[in-house]
Amino acid sequence: MGDLNKTKPDTNRVKIFIKLGQYFINKQALTDKDIDSSRYYLNAATALSKSINAADFFNQARSQQALTYILQNDFKTADSLFNQITGYYSKKGDHDKEAEYWTTYGNYLRYDNPSVLETRAKCFNKAYELYRKGTDRLKIADALGKIADADLNEKRYDKAEREMITVIAEYKALKFPRIYYGYYMLAEVYSRRDQYQKELLTRIACMNACDADPNHSDGDAAFFSIYLALSYQKNHKDAQAIPYFKKSADLAVKINEQDFYYKSIDGIINSYINLKKYGAALTYLANTPPDKFPEQTIENKSRYVARKMQLYNFLGRDKDAANLVPEFKHLFGKLYGTLDNDPSFYVVDGFVKNYDPLPRYYIRTKQWDKLSAELKFLQNLPLKRISPSSRIILNGYKFKIDSAAGNFALALKEFQQIRLMQDSLTNAATVKQINELEASYNSIKKDKTIQALNNSATMQKNKLEKVNQQRNITLAGVLVAVVFACVIYVAYRGKQRSNIRLEKKQDEINRQNNKLSTLLEEKEKLINDKDTLLKRQEDLITEKEWLLREVHHRVKNNLQIVMSLLYTQSAYLQNTDAIEAIKDSRNRVQAISIIHQKLYNKSNVATIVMADYINDLARYLNTCYDCNRRRIRFREELDAVNLDISQAVPMGLILNEAITNSIKYAFDENGGEIYLKALLSSPENITLSVTDNGRGLPPNFNLAKTSSLGMEMMKALSKQLGGAFEIRNDDGVTITIQFKIENTSSPIPVSEL
Repeated sequence: MGDLNKTKPDTNRVKIFIKLGQYFINKQALTDKDIDSSRYYLNAATALSKSINAADFFNQARSQQALTYILQNDFKTADSLFNQITGYYSKKGDHDKEAEYWTTYGNYLRYDNPSVLETRAKCFNKAYELYRKGTDRLKIADALGKIADADLNEKRYDKAEREMITVIAEYKALKFPRIYYGYYMLAEVYSRRDQYQKELLTRIACMNACDADPNHSDGDAAFFSIYLALSYQKNHKDAQAIPYFKKSADLAVKINEQDFYYKSIDGIINSYINLKKYGAALTYLANTPPDKFPEQTIENKSRYVARKMQLYNFLGRDKDAANLVPEFKHLFGKLYGTLDNDPSFYVVDGFVKNYDPLPRYYIRTKQWDKLSAELKFLQNLPLKRISPSSRIILNGYKFKIDSAAGNFALALKEFQQIRLMQDSLTNAATVKQINELEASYNSIKKDKTIQALNNSATMQKNKLEKVNQQRNITLAGVLVAVVFACVIYVAYRGKQRSNIRLEKKQDEINRQNNKLSTLLEEKEKLINDKDTLLKRQEDLITEKEWLLREVHHRVKNNLQIVMSLLYTQSAYLQNTDAIEAIKDSRNRVQAISIIHQKLYNKSNVATIVMADYINDLARYLNTCYDCNRRRIRFREELDAVNLDISQAVPMGLILNEAITNSIKYAFDENGGEIYLKALLSSPENITLSVTDNGRGLPPNFNLAKTSSLGMEMMKALSKQLGGAFEIRNDDGVTITIQFKIENTSSPIPVSEL
């Protein structure tokens, strides 16, 4: 602090005060002392910025002060501070700054605190209205997304869905690369509404958009992978969930994020269990070190032990389960003490779910006294935070205890309560659909009632007009009856003719109404038939995509088997040339395998992204030939182009041969560089080149006379692509292939990224 006071009293010192305040307030295990320290530095920042008339820094420091009060549940003081800040910018007419601070205020309020949800929604709505006064469409879309988030947490799901669909459409129009945030929020809406198929399709779109963004963070990729895998589990597609859990686990290790890592491991084990692959699940768990992270949380430790106990139960390994009981109870005892500090509603349900393997072990081994003790332990959990699904689990324990003790009346009562709760959960979605249908029916009924009343009013009006007309005619006839008897007769005849014409017109109107009703009924029937056909078509398209993805998956697995066989065969060979030939064959098979792997991992199973594929192939060959140790570097310049599999396979084999030749023959112990370039020379043509700065070709090299297998393969595959093959010797070797893109291949539109 002494050194800080030596600095000049300017905005730089204000910035330092604000950063110090943020440092204390952003600590993991925040204490009241940390909040006091943060407030001390923020008070210093406000005082100094006020003295030097730095209004923006003054308001920035006050917004951080408001956060300290929010963390201590002093929402009144925080609200006053933010109203002063936004009021200042409102008077200045700076709508962007005012909206920015309303958004900051809403972000500071926790979405899981019911007491502040209304204030949070008002903040986001004010920001949205202010941004709409400007022309920045991205800020307007982001603000609408915040409103959808608030509506989601206040259970206004229909409104949140409409808002997020609008946001995503705007992101597409703006070609916003991080559109995956919008897909994530829409998937959350479908998840809360138990629309699991829609949720899955939206999370697939989210994952594809994230992968297509070259600037996405590994944290985002890991997060979206976990939720996509969980969505596959909800749809009973556990085999498809496992690769995404594994992807998330790998990324979690890379970014040192232990919560993502252990949630991914837990998801993999659950998928294996759902697939009834208990042995595979236990093997995977055994190969996953429990202390992967040095400062492992008690929640992750307890989750790991719970999965092991669960698998022992499934496999009938009661002795191993018994040995695990002391560690299990010790870890969950410590975790129990942290529940009151976690405000999340779902944390208690998670505790009951993860604790379940221990009571199940006691049920398997018929240790009813111990089961009874565990039930009493679980019944001390905060009851208000236990969902019906967790209550079903606890009542199941009580049912087992009463049945074992011979208390069949109590057991029957517990069983009836379980069935009642299960029926309630099962019928929840049905009741929701019935309510929606009733609302729709009442709306239609209301419209018909209004129409009927309008028709009745029109008829009454017509009747009154007729009565008035008749009265006037009668009065006129009475007045002139004596003098104009003949006129009365003519008028009477005219009235009769008029009535006949009216009756004919009324009959025609009735016939037209009947015809119109028949046409409307036929229209409704045609619309229903159309909807049925469209739904069937959509189901068939979805089934076709899954089948194609499965084909690519199996082809990839079969190629991996071929590679394994080649690798096994090489282990029994002594001849160096034979071993090298088998290694080359393995690399060629891997070049094809990568294509099928990328196809079944994409929503579009017909094409692959050329840039992604070349990156993966280069990384594989880099690892295979230990290029880092040999000081061989790779440099890439690639266009993102979709290639059909019929062109991707020969292109991949050509690349494999060219890169392998450069790695094996181009460099000495000093290493060098391999430059990979694949660019669009025109909208329909690709120029692919592999260049090294190595020793080059022999002086007497003649492409036409060479008979090596690699060169023959590259020339033959270039012909298969319908392209031109060229090799040059200029400070190294450059291999160039030019070919025309076939089928529907084209540069990837940014709106799909």
